[in-house]
Amino acid sequence: MVKKASFRLVSEASPGVRFNAPLQMRMQKEVPTPSSSLTIHPMGARPYTIDSFLSILSDSNVINEDQSREIGKKASVMETKLRRNQDHADGKRSDISPAEIIGAFAVRTGDDKILDEDRVMETFAKAVEFPYHKIDPLKMNANLVTSLLPRPFAKKYAVLPLQKNNGVLQVAMDNPFNLKLLDDLKATTGLDIDVVISSRSDILSMVTEIYGFRTSVDAASLEAESWPDIGNLEQLIKLKSEAEIEASDRHVINAVEYLLRAALDHRASDIHIEPKREFSLIRLRIDGVLHNLHRIPKNVHPAVMSRLKTLSRLDIAEKRRPQDGRLKTDYDDREVEIRISTMPVAFGEKMVLRIFDPEVLMQSLSSLGFFQRELALFQSFVARPHGIVLVTGPTGSGKTTTLYSALRSRATPEVNVTTIEDPIEMVIEEFNQTSVNKRAGITFASALRTILRQDPDIVMVGEVRDQETAQNAVQAALTGHLVLTTLHTNDTASSITRLIDLGIEPFLVGSTVVAVVAQRLIRKVCPGCRTSRVLTHDECEVLGMVMPDGRPPEVKVAYGTGCHMCRKTGLVGRVGVYEVLSITESIRQLIVERAPSNRILRTARDEGMMTLRECAIRHMVDGMTSFEEVLRVTVDPTQR
Repeated sequence: MVKKASFRLVSEASPGVRFNAPLQMRMQKEVPTPSSSLTIHPMGARPYTIDSFLSILSDSNVINEDQSREIGKKASVMETKLRRNQDHADGKRSDISPAEIIGAFAVRTGDDKILDEDRVMETFAKAVEFPYHKIDPLKMNANLVTSLLPRPFAKKYAVLPLQKNNGVLQVAMDNPFNLKLLDDLKATTGLDIDVVISSRSDILSMVTEIYGFRTSVDAASLEAESWPDIGNLEQLIKLKSEAEIEASDRHVINAVEYLLRAALDHRASDIHIEPKREFSLIRLRIDGVLHNLHRIPKNVHPAVMSRLKTLSRLDIAEKRRPQDGRLKTDYDDREVEIRISTMPVAFGEKMVLRIFDPEVLMQSLSSLGFFQRELALFQSFVARPHGIVLVTGPTGSGKTTTLYSALRSRATPEVNVTTIEDPIEMVIEEFNQTSVNKRAGITFASALRTILRQDPDIVMVGEVRDQETAQNAVQAALTGHLVLTTLHTNDTASSITRLIDLGIEPFLVGSTVVAVVAQRLIRKVCPGCRTSRVLTHDECEVLGMVMPDGRPPEVKVAYGTGCHMCRKTGLVGRVGVYEVLSITESIRQLIVERAPSNRILRTARDEGMMTLRECAIRHMVDGMTSFEEVLRVTVDPTQR
């Protein structure tokens, strides 16, 4: 059992240091803690130990006594190892938080959640009556942080300014009892100090990101002011080339690397760099939603664009025409593909970087979100020797992930997998990939004709856009090849009528298409703030969930209340929602008869097909997604 003793704060903060809890009262009374000789010193000495944190966690019923003893045995070894690996020079961090060490063991608590550093610090904050603040990088004011504290100071003492209102500066600290530090902050900033607790890892990570990116941008901005105006033809001076001015600047190089690292850390799928009238805005798309990340000076925008163009082998001098390129980078021991697209807009040149993470793009088919029946059907479709499998859905619905995952499952030394893409999403060694290049005369249709002479077993066509491509895909299927391709339609049944509208004879559609898969991506309920409720009568009616006697069923669903893990949205991560239409004999007969899509849909449902809405509802009932997400992503099949 951890031994408990008492300690007393030995100094008071100066007037003007504000606390969200009655610290002055707590400073006059003894506070229980588990270290026999522990004293909170105002000069920045370690105010807490691993034992004190374990005691708080145990008293708060987060861990039991056995877990506390087990962690205590391993903690000293872990602490020694961490200190041995630390670099104390040049303003590097000089302390290790007990919460980091305890969180490193990833103990599973009684509520079946992992005890990580955030949860340790949150429990500690509650015990000492301070608010806990999970730092959201997308909501940080980089200008405020860098203007108030120098980087070495912020890193050494693990302190981060969050916001300033009415003469009060709110700061995040992992040690709210470092009273000397609080006095120094007040004297340095001239502001009253309001303290919240955050994890040391989050603070130091944010210090590195903000100061690294902001310092690089500011330095690039200062240098940009001294660069000559290359558009002024009357200046009789020798100018550096644009590449020398912009693309080789080391500050810009650092800023771009910080930007790419931040996007990958936040699981972003896209980076938007958008020029505005007075500045340039950088936004990240995370789980399908855009978030503001940074504002950079307008004079740095061309340099950032040129650096990214150089990396992706684009023409840095061309700013009036759209360009497309790609680059590859290393992240956590894996290669990540980034596709780049530029386009001139009102205030300059905009760039969008789409990130293709191999861990996201290629998964096992069982992890994509298929239910058991639909998974078995899809696996049987992609295992066929010939035919057409259509995957349909809007942009950003996960079609590429489904196709790449399916192709990866079939890519063996005995199988020749060939793709035609516009552009190639991710270079995969097992595939023979061809990119559309209209300047060279390579279109989907022409490439498909050539590929049929390359002895393929499986052909993936990025998209069926026109009659010629559709006809060549049908011809490939008729001559013994399996063709996987996409269409931009709303559901499975309308894909059939779309092919007929493109000029393919109904009997050819019926004899070559073996299946159509429509899909969407739906956000999952955050595990960190998950709770549950029962659907109301009106909500059940909206979803068409009624009992035979007209009463609503008792349906318990999950939702997120909002926490640091999900950035207060209650949702984090996404899963696929699928509608799988198998071309049975009855469906084939309707196709030949040119039946409308609603008749095909009704027949497919009678034969057991689950619609997108019904699949989303099943995910909701299973506790994976929320009622609101079901309504946002899917529509009532009777209203199609």
